[in-house]
Amino acid sequence: MSEHVRTLMRACWRLGGLREYEPLHLRPWTHTLGYRGHILTKSRAYSTTYAALRAERSDHVGRSESSDTITDSHWRYAGSGHSPGGALIAAGVAEDLAVSRELSREAAQRPGGSHG
Repeated sequence: MSEHVRTLMRACWRLGGLREYEPLHLRPWTHTLGYRGHILTKSRAYSTTYAALRAERSDHVGRSESSDTITDSHWRYAGSGHSPGGALIAAGVAEDLAVSRELSREAAQRPGGSHG
């Protein structure tokens, strides 16, 4: 296991211990770095082999070790929530949902009570 993977695992474990990240259940998945998917069996006739994927990855990693590689080893919390534009979109969606719910309630209270 590379030091990079160990560092990611330690970060996952530390974040998993914080109350605000409890819903993510990070600690039980630390050893998989959060991957919760399903590994499919690969058929040589249908796809590629894991050996071929490992060889390609090894070649790729070897090429990325150049002098122009930038490594940022200092992480910082950048914030959470929506961007200003995303907040406007989210507010519009929430308003549309509230109006739809209100119209549905009004329709249900009318004689005949049709929901649409």
